[in-house]
Amino acid sequence: MSAESGPEIIDLIPQAMQVLTGRRLNEAGRATRFLESFIAANPQVYQRPQLWQFNQKTALDYIEKVRDYETAIEDLHRRFQREEPLVLDKFCRAFPDFAPARTRIYLMLSLFRFDAKVPSDHPDSLLLGLDGLARFHGSNPPLAVMLSHEFFHLYHFQVNPLPRNPDEIPLYRLLWQEGLAVYVSRQLNPGASLADALLDPKLATESPGTLTDEAKRLLRCLDSQDDEVAAHFLAKGEGGTGPGRVGYLIGYDIVARLAAKKPVSNLARLRDPGLRFTFRRELNQLIQAGGMM
Repeated sequence: MSAESGPEIIDLIPQAMQVLTGRRLNEAGRATRFLESFIAANPQVYQRPQLWQFNQKTALDYIEKVRDYETAIEDLHRRFQREEPLVLDKFCRAFPDFAPARTRIYLMLSLFRFDAKVPSDHPDSLLLGLDGLARFHGSNPPLAVMLSHEFFHLYHFQVNPLPRNPDEIPLYRLLWQEGLAVYVSRQLNPGASLADALLDPKLATESPGTLTDEAKRLLRCLDSQDDEVAAHFLAKGEGGTGPGRVGYLIGYDIVARLAAKKPVSNLARLRDPGLRFTFRRELNQLIQAGGMM
């Protein structure tokens, strides 16, 4: 695939690392430079108050913590440059109607807020936080699997656009989106384990009984648009009840069973009312089966 037909890649890592590793300044000086020469210089990414609140203290704290991950960030940066063209080529062969030239990839620092994210207000853009990747998944995460997952989100939002108001997305659609992406990432990387696709070894071995309980809980709040309810099913399980990110596993199970009968490209185009009906039906079947089928 030529550069002209691929995504626009905005690489902020060299600029960020130059600021972070500049040893001529003390930490306070680097924090000021980080805020003024990097954060303020890239408002298209960092002007998101729902994600970040910047001040001298947060910058100092980050600079101190990120020091442990600088080598891993640089390694991931090199890996992305090697692996992304191969992953994209394989993805486009599987989904020839994907238009990567209409997308952007930002190689960036998320300040440990996330590993990868397609913002609902810019569903044509992938924010790839290399510091988050290094911190949450170690120095050697399954990058090809993760890129396949995120490419599917970009593709999905092309063929099945989000509503104008992203706050109106019901919970079942969020889990459906993630289930599709997890399934595709595993299909395109045959050597990947379920733990790789879920990015969570513990979740991949969750007991059927736990999944049944969580599926019953989900059935009661399918239409919820509440952030706390969504976090229970989609966020990491730090101090919450139940396994973290369990919605990814439930969504994956539902998609895997449906994909045995229909092409994923068709499933990606499923919209309401058919989507809700299908998701609820499959969720009930999962509950009746006592866990993953």
